Amino acid sequence: MDDPQQTWDEYYSRTKTRKVDEATILWENMLKAGVSSETLFAMDFTHFCDLPEKLKELGKQLSENYELEFSDIDDKGYQFLSGTNRPYGNELSQVDFIGWVEFMCDVAQSYSCVFSSFTIESPELGLTWSNKDVESEKG
Repeated sequence: MDDPQQTWDEYYSRTKTRKVDEATILWENMLKAGVSSETLFAMDFTHFCDLPEKLKELGKQLSENYELEFSDIDDKGYQFLSGTNRPYGNELSQVDFIGWVEFMCDVAQSYSCVFSSFTIESPELGLTWSNKDVESEKG
């Protein structure tokens, strides 16, 4: 029998590798579109979990820096937590952006949740990038 903790750790590791790769690809696309260290970004994200109490704990931690919204529990037993830094924004370097993605992966895992998706928008440039729009070869 598989060890559930090992299965979770391997899943988490693959997920984090994939998310960081997606963020790296997005950053390259963002640079080609003209972003700089002075570009202000709106950042949106989604986490999910099949343990609503764990998702609420994650939400409590993230609520210090983000506006959050919880979905209803879906027919498969999952609940989603959507967050944003709007109406504020952040200036980011590549290191900051990759670090943010790594943090979101790590903090989700610490509550038995999954960091699902992220979108970053430059209102100034009128452009939006999402990890849903890139295909990672990793993870």
